[in-house]
Amino acid sequence: MKIKNIYYFLTSSRSFCIQIVFTLNAIYYVSQVGLNPLQLVLIGTIMELAILFFEIPTGLVADFFGRKKSLVIGTFIIGVAHLLEGSFPTFWAIAVGALFWGIGWTFISGAETAWIADELENNELDDVFLKGAMYSSLGSFFGIIVSVLLAIIFTVQIAILIAGGSLVLIAIISLRIVPETKFVSIAHEETTSFHQIQIAIKSGLTQIKGNTILFGLAAITLFAGLASEGFDRLWGAHFIEGFQMNEEDAIYWFGAFYAIAFLLNIGLLKLVETFVKERFAIVLVFLNGLLVIAMLFFATSEEFLLAAILYWVIASLRTVNSPLINIMTNKQLQSQGRATAISMYGQLDAFGQVAGGPLVGMIALYTSVQGGIITSAILIIPTLYFLWKIRRIA
Repeated sequence: MKIKNIYYFLTSSRSFCIQIVFTLNAIYYVSQVGLNPLQLVLIGTIMELAILFFEIPTGLVADFFGRKKSLVIGTFIIGVAHLLEGSFPTFWAIAVGALFWGIGWTFISGAETAWIADELENNELDDVFLKGAMYSSLGSFFGIIVSVLLAIIFTVQIAILIAGGSLVLIAIISLRIVPETKFVSIAHEETTSFHQIQIAIKSGLTQIKGNTILFGLAAITLFAGLASEGFDRLWGAHFIEGFQMNEEDAIYWFGAFYAIAFLLNIGLLKLVETFVKERFAIVLVFLNGLLVIAMLFFATSEEFLLAAILYWVIASLRTVNSPLINIMTNKQLQSQGRATAISMYGQLDAFGQVAGGPLVGMIALYTSVQGGIITSAILIIPTLYFLWKIRRIA
C-alpha cells in the first residue's frame, strides 16, 4: 500500500470512529448518564487541559522514539477512552475518559503530520494534506450515518463501545502496516534524557522564533484557539434557544447540520486543492475575513434558514483553514524537531481554547448567546493582521 493511501486510511478511519461517538455523546451524557451543565463543561475543560499539558511531552516521544509508535499509542488510548466512558455511565468515568482522550490526541496531533512529511520528504504535501482533510471529512460523514444506525439497532451506549473497540483495532492494524523509513531521532544515543528534552524544545523554539512565518502562524494558532472553543459550545445553543427548537426538531436538524457541513467541506477542499497552489496566506486572509463576517451575521440573524446557511458557510471555512495552515507550517520546519514544533502549535491552540472558552462563556452568560458568538468572531480578527503581515513571504 502506498504511503499516501496509508495516511488517508488512518485519517478517515479514525475520523469515522470518533464521529460515531461525537454524534451521540450529547444524548449519552444528558439522557443516560444525567450530567448537569457544569459537568458537561468540565468534561470539555478536562480534555483541553490534557491537550495543553501533554502536547510537548508527547511530541518529544515522537521525535525521540518514532512517529509510528506515537500514532499507535495515541489511537489506542483514544479507543480505551471511549471504551471506558461507554462501559461506566458515570461522571467520573467520562471525566477520566476525557483526560485519556486529550492525552491520546496529543500523541497523534504532531506525529501524524511529521510522519507523512518525512516519508514524502516534503514532496506533494499540498495535495496530500488537502486530500487527507477531504477523506477525514468523508469518514466523519459516514460516521454520522452509522452512529444513527447503530443507536437504532442497538443502543447509544453500545454504539460508543463499538467505536472505541474499532479504534483499538485500528491501532493494532497501524502497528503492522505503517512504514517508517525516513525517521531521524532528534538526539544521539549517548545524550541523557533530560538533555534530549532540552535539545528538542530548543530546536522547536529556535525554528519558530527565528522564522517570521512560523512566528506569525503561532500567533494565528493562538487567536484561532481563543475563538474556536466559545463558538463550538454556543452555536447549538443559538439554534435551540434563539429559534425555540423542540427536542425532536433539534435531532433532525442537527443531523442535517453535521451531514451537509461535511459534504460542503469535501467540495470546498476539492476546490482549494484544484485552484490554490500558492499564495496560501492571501487565500487565508480572504477566507478568514469571510469567516468573521459570516459569524457576525450568524449571531444576529433572526431567520432560521439564513442562520442554517451561515452555519454551513462557517463550518466549511473553518475546515479549509487547517490543511492550509499545515502546509505553510510544514514547509518551514526542518525534519529534526518537526513533531515537537508542531506539538507546540497544538499547545498554543489548546491554551487558547482553555482561556477563550470560559471568557466567551462568561460574556454569553452576562449578555446573551449571540453576544458570545460575536466575541468569538472578534477574536479571529487579529489572525487577519498576522496573515497579511506574512503574505509577501509565505
